Amino acid sequence: MQSLKKRIFAQIDTINDKVVTLRHDLHAHPELSGHEEHTKYLVKGILEASGYRVKEFDNHYGLIADLNIENKNAKRVAIRADMDALPIEEQTKAPYASRVPGVMHACGHDSHTAIALGTAIALADFKTELPGHIRFIFQPSEESKEGGSIQMHLKE
Repeated sequence: MQSLKKRIFAQIDTINDKVVTLRHDLHAHPELSGHEEHTKYLVKGILEASGYRVKEFDNHYGLIADLNIENKNAKRVAIRADMDALPIEEQTKAPYASRVPGVMHACGHDSHTAIALGTAIALADFKTELPGHIRFIFQPSEESKEGGSIQMHLKE
């Protein structure tokens, strides 16, 4: 039998096209810091469909998603992705170019979010075999002067 690591990577390979499609959708629909509503609901729907417990916030569009295993004392690993775009006019002619005038994903946050979602989808399929809890943090407003990381504090 293949090792868990090899099977997870094989699973990731099977969803590569989905991750690319997600990235293109996010790139075409960029949102500035504090306005990541489309991104939030896209991410939330995928995470919930994959079996994650998703925590939302009242004052921003960030999300925290947990895939917990039965062992309450198991270690936790977190994977973070930023979601906001920049106030820049896109000059590319890509078929998935920004559809929002004056706003684009110019520094990779669309890729970060798509890759984190792909990883979340792949890991969910192995929930019963994982040695620890998995937490995904989808941070809004990374590009704002105040920074969105402060907003992501979660009282548990």
